[in-house]
Amino acid sequence: MLSGSSPSVSGPSTSASNWFDAEFANQLTHGFGAVLSVIGSVVLIRASLASGDVWAVIGCSVYSATLVLLYVMSTLSHSFEREKPRNLFRTMDQVCIFLLAAGSYTPVGVTIMRFGEWWLLLALIWGLAIAGSLYKLCVTKLENVPVWFYVLVGWLPILAIWPMAAEVGWTGTCLILSGALSYMIGTYFLVHDDRAPYFHALWHIWVIGGSTCHYFLHLLYVA
Repeated sequence: MLSGSSPSVSGPSTSASNWFDAEFANQLTHGFGAVLSVIGSVVLIRASLASGDVWAVIGCSVYSATLVLLYVMSTLSHSFEREKPRNLFRTMDQVCIFLLAAGSYTPVGVTIMRFGEWWLLLALIWGLAIAGSLYKLCVTKLENVPVWFYVLVGWLPILAIWPMAAEVGWTGTCLILSGALSYMIGTYFLVHDDRAPYFHALWHIWVIGGSTCHYFLHLLYVA
């Protein structure tokens, strides 16, 4: 993801051959993630339907849609050499980061945390995600959105960590925090992906780790 910051072609460590090898690794990692996300989404939505809770169905469906979209757009953003489709999917990839950041909280936000003032947190997260998406589409366009903007949207749910922890217990809390930590470790490789050809693929792997933790949170405690 954030493939607009793919490794630049300069220096011996980023020769044309290495760059194409790195792009194949980028395709492979999030192509694998796309397959897993489709399979996982089917399982998650079926489980939420079986629960009979309409809010769980809505939350899991929104999350699944944003998860699949992100992995598909990310894979496509690394799959074209031609500038026009490559730029299109790079842009959509970065928009989908905002959508997944909001989508990852949605199943919890519309079930466990849908009572009282906590609706405002869900509204705030989606408001910022939509604002970030529009900022990408209308302002930065082919330029990257600052990473801190994604981090802000992704970490806003931490405001509700104590009431969430009370509902999901130690295991659920570990899944929440492990997922967040995985994304943050991955961000290091994203920000520095011009230092080595495979840093961007490592970012992808940490994203898979983070989304896997949050997927099982929803499967175990929401669906």
